[in-house]
Amino acid sequence: MRGTVNARREAVLTLRVRGPGGIEVDVDGVVDSGFTASLTLPASVVSTLGLVRQSSSGAVLADGSVRQFDVYAAAVAWNGAWRAVLVSGVGDEVLIGKRGPGSVPPM
Repeated sequence: MRGTVNARREAVLTLRVRGPGGIEVDVDGVVDSGFTASLTLPASVVSTLGLVRQSSSGAVLADGSVRQFDVYAAAVAWNGAWRAVLVSGVGDEVLIGKRGPGSVPPM
């Protein structure tokens, strides 16, 4: 995979994400080495994809605050294959974490 570096010197990858109804969107995600889950998506993308809530969770953010959020199931195109991934519905930007789409088993 190839990415870019944005103005804030963050690594950015474009991912194709698919919801359960087959709707697909491309999102630009920042690779966040401090994020220990797989992927975050803003509520607008979660809604567009029609993702179904699987559970809820909480996390301590970099600023020390605690945030509650919903967790959804989706699929991500990763190195030529669709991979199942759990998506955290939190924040306004797409983050790719340490357990990114390439580290989960294929759908």
